[in-house]
Amino acid sequence: MASAECATQSVIALYTQLALNPKKDFGWDKGVNNAKAHGYKEEWLERLPLHIWDYCAAVGNPFTLGEFPEGSTVLDLGCGAGVDVCVAALYVGKTGKVIGVDLTPMMVQTAQRHALEAGFETVEVIEGNLEYLPIENESIDIIISNGAINLASSKPKVFAEIFRVLKPDGKLYFADMIDVSERACATSCCSQSTSGDWANCVEGTLKKEELIEMMNEAGFVNVECTGSNHYTTAPTTAGATFRAGKGDGNVKQRHWENVYTTKDVSKVGWYQETPSISLALLEKIGSTPKDVFIDVGCGASKLADVLIDSGYRDITLLDLSSSALEIIKKRLGVTADLPLYCVGDVCIFSSEKRFDVWHDRAVFHFFQKTEEQQAYFETLYKSLSSEGHAIIGTFGVNGPDNCSTLPVRQYNEEQMKNLVKDRFDILEVIDETHITPSGSEQHYCFFILKPIHKTKGCQC
Repeated sequence: MASAECATQSVIALYTQLALNPKKDFGWDKGVNNAKAHGYKEEWLERLPLHIWDYCAAVGNPFTLGEFPEGSTVLDLGCGAGVDVCVAALYVGKTGKVIGVDLTPMMVQTAQRHALEAGFETVEVIEGNLEYLPIENESIDIIISNGAINLASSKPKVFAEIFRVLKPDGKLYFADMIDVSERACATSCCSQSTSGDWANCVEGTLKKEELIEMMNEAGFVNVECTGSNHYTTAPTTAGATFRAGKGDGNVKQRHWENVYTTKDVSKVGWYQETPSISLALLEKIGSTPKDVFIDVGCGASKLADVLIDSGYRDITLLDLSSSALEIIKKRLGVTADLPLYCVGDVCIFSSEKRFDVWHDRAVFHFFQKTEEQQAYFETLYKSLSSEGHAIIGTFGVNGPDNCSTLPVRQYNEEQMKNLVKDRFDILEVIDETHITPSGSEQHYCFFILKPIHKTKGCQC
């Protein structure tokens, strides 16, 4: 598979060519006839300058998927030369706003020029990566996209960003290429490819069912593929349209409940038969059975079993999934009453206890938002005893960018230092390679932290 960086550069190179020479044959439909084939209205064609339509490489028509009320704020992801930006501006009027985001600098310039030529003063076009949108939280009413999401290296990150920037009850309407081949592997990115295949919307495409699953996992509701169309970039691809609404904030809890009620926990990627790295780090910090211990995001880990066998008695287990905690209870048998089981979000967790050891093998890297990261460390700071230690495991910089279909962040020592700042000292950083049940390698980075500016006995 082409590397993410190589694929990104290939996308920029190809769409720079399109911006400079819209009438060139790129091997896929575009232009005014393509717009008409997708049902773009005659009134739109007449309202916008004719040359703008030369750039129309639409793979579908997102404007057929829902209402675009006047005064709405619309975000177009991968806006290209701004055709859909201009159409959206016709809908939302002078009281609304349309923002276009595109990876290719030349396309950004072209879209800005087209918006001005069409007379729209409420349009803003900015350069940006769909995986890290330069848009404020919950600021968008409607998000559209047309053939751009499949170009992203990490679709889970894109859908997480879409969820972040949409207002409550916001809508997602998009058209994109889907994989219609009879492949056996989980995603099209399993095959050998070139960056050119990626940029041409061949590699990177997913089955419609996979896109729907990703949107569901990201928290969207009423997710549906509304149909496919004639558009194609290869014998294995077809254009399709999708719509979804923003759901409530309990997406992560529903996700993990589903994992621990439907999957064999001994087969999931993070499974460890023996929690060796955690035990080694506990020995490194000098932990003893007298310590007050908390395992954050414990899942169905066997760490509690080993600690109880070693004489630990003050153990708190915290996880979003009650089903995960039930798995531990059943496994512990006669010692199941020893731990305290807490179902909840670590970012809002509160306890009267002050913990000597805070253990988090793989929770922190799921937090995408700055406010979540800050809330996590606020909870950690309040929860640790003055001489306590925190052991935090994350994916390292060479680790995966998603886990269990959810986006994650990767960390190294410098990045972690920027987050903990004046609240914690980083005592040690340990790189670890985890071998999954399927035999693949995952790069982890473990951090041992100690609170600073705390006096002994402080309960702040």
